Amino acid sequence: MPLFFLSYAQEDNRNGQIQKFFGDLSDAVAGLAAVRWDEAGFIDGQILLGSTWTDTLSDALSTSACLIALTSPRYVVSDYCGREFRVFADRIDEHERLFNVRPPAIVPVQWIPCDKLPAAVAGYQYRNFPTGTAYAQDGLLTLKQRKRHEDDYEDFVDALAKHIVQTARDHKLHRPAQRPVLSKVTSAFELPPRPQAYDGAAATTAVQRATNARHVHIVLVAGSSAELAGSRPGAEDRYGAVSRDWRPYQPELEVPIGSWAGAIATTKSYGWTVEDAEELAAVREWARAHNQIVVLVVDVWSADLPRYRQSLMRHDREVTAPRAPVLVPWTAADNAAAGGNRKMWDTLARVLPYHVVHNTRDVWRTEIATCARFQEELEDVLVVEQGRIYRTGTVYQEPPTDGPGTRPILEGP
Repeated sequence: MPLFFLSYAQEDNRNGQIQKFFGDLSDAVAGLAAVRWDEAGFIDGQILLGSTWTDTLSDALSTSACLIALTSPRYVVSDYCGREFRVFADRIDEHERLFNVRPPAIVPVQWIPCDKLPAAVAGYQYRNFPTGTAYAQDGLLTLKQRKRHEDDYEDFVDALAKHIVQTARDHKLHRPAQRPVLSKVTSAFELPPRPQAYDGAAATTAVQRATNARHVHIVLVAGSSAELAGSRPGAEDRYGAVSRDWRPYQPELEVPIGSWAGAIATTKSYGWTVEDAEELAAVREWARAHNQIVVLVVDVWSADLPRYRQSLMRHDREVTAPRAPVLVPWTAADNAAAGGNRKMWDTLARVLPYHVVHNTRDVWRTEIATCARFQEELEDVLVVEQGRIYRTGTVYQEPPTDGPGTRPILEGP
């Protein structure tokens, strides 16, 4: 019986960091519980998205003492992760019915920050863990990758291991009477309630902007499903009530593009926020003052909406400051729509004529057809923009120019 089951999104483990975290946590748990390393935890690194669930995975979910859920933008939209979560949550509910005690056996761990958690996940919290500002803002993956947070990461792993071992000793969760057939289990994850449809300035919410330099503002030009229902085929699938709901690569990528971009930024040790392009001028001014990066992600179907048109045209004309790079997702569905490629270019030429004419790769990357290509382009943009900031950013602590003419001499008592 494993002491913990590690639930995670397969795509989050492409660089092997989750596997390494599992090894660190298993070492800590095995040492505290005096069990073999392979008895400490369970991780499934073999089952790929869409594959058939195995009896081994079902048995591990049915017998583990704790579920560690590595939350991320990919995790919270994964149907398969939601099924794992549901099986374990049902075991906790059954334990509470039998003993009138609810064990703290599900532990959400913020692997990569995401804007919203499903209600099923948000209802579980952990206590007395050393989190700190870095974890709260950037997640555990960033703590693991940054050398300066090595002690914080080790403290977190140790505290989590103690929680797992203590929970396993205090609460004996029952195994389900029948092995769960996971392909038939309903996901525990539900979409959070959507806000009201866009209604002008009243729908805009204040954003608390970061001041640290390692920060990326992901600014979206994307309308709502209501605004685009009459012009964009499939608007109900690709847009929501607000810009941050935009999913241009659906069904290839179910995660909203802003959260996807934020996850990419996190892997490069950046903090990030997603903002609406109506605030573009204010965001750029803030970023200039704090040596931060602004990336504009433009939906061609939304670029000509009245509430974006003037903001984009002002951005296009501004030549006195560094231009924020523009990324334009452009999928096969866009080309196949009425008017196709020509209609898309006509829209961009109307609102961003300078970018279209000069076509400079540093600030203009269009026809990004897949989410994988989007990741490559954004990663490259972050490198280019960070280099520009190193060369031209504001220096806040300049060395004094009128110091003493002679070197000070220290004398003993």
